[in-house]
Amino acid sequence: MSVLELRQVHRTHGTGATIVHALRGIDLVVRTGELVAVMGPSGSGKSTLLNLAGGLDSPTSGEVVVDGTVLGSCSRKALAALRRRKIGYVFQDLNLLPSLTAAENVALPLDLDGVRGSRKQALDALSEVDLNGYGDRFPDEMSGGQQQRVAIARALIGERTLVLADEPTGALDSQTGEAVLRLLRSKVDAGAAGMLVTHDARHAAWADRVVFLRDGRVVDTSGPLDQPEELLRAP
Repeated sequence: MSVLELRQVHRTHGTGATIVHALRGIDLVVRTGELVAVMGPSGSGKSTLLNLAGGLDSPTSGEVVVDGTVLGSCSRKALAALRRRKIGYVFQDLNLLPSLTAAENVALPLDLDGVRGSRKQALDALSEVDLNGYGDRFPDEMSGGQQQRVAIARALIGERTLVLADEPTGALDSQTGEAVLRLLRSKVDAGAAGMLVTHDARHAAWADRVVFLRDGRVVDTSGPLDQPEELLRAP
């Protein structure tokens, strides 16, 4: 069953001589139990694609559908609720709230929906990213890598049907990065759908399918990786 669909999605910025075509006619489906890696050179549209999939931006034309809901048809309140309940997002800049502890940051999506037992779930999620005992620390009391793991725990908590990750291992050492990818993979295997933006072919190897972007277009889609570095270097 499809969890995420992009139907002829275009995204432009600016007008006239300054117009930038970030995405050009993207068609993409991500299904339950499927992890899709998105690769491409800088400026190819990877982060724009993820922002549209997560409802953080709107397409200039085309439709984005999450769990059967056309995001463009949602009110702001309904869209916020859908993001909170259905979509887990690991941002490149983390977006942790500095006034909240690690456990409070992780529990926030559940607390906003009045879910009981949110703190225990948050502490369990922190333990899964090797941050057992860090629940009462504030972000500025943690290293960059530890903050990134808090952000990942927040994205994976609860009954998310779609998990979006923008370079989620960027500030992590290789061992911790592999553990995070294993968590993402297990969340998808448990029934979610996932999209992972990465520059690293080793990380893309965790995915069921790899989509290559260049200049806002899908230029190749592969199951098992087939010389991804060569595709990224091609003109």
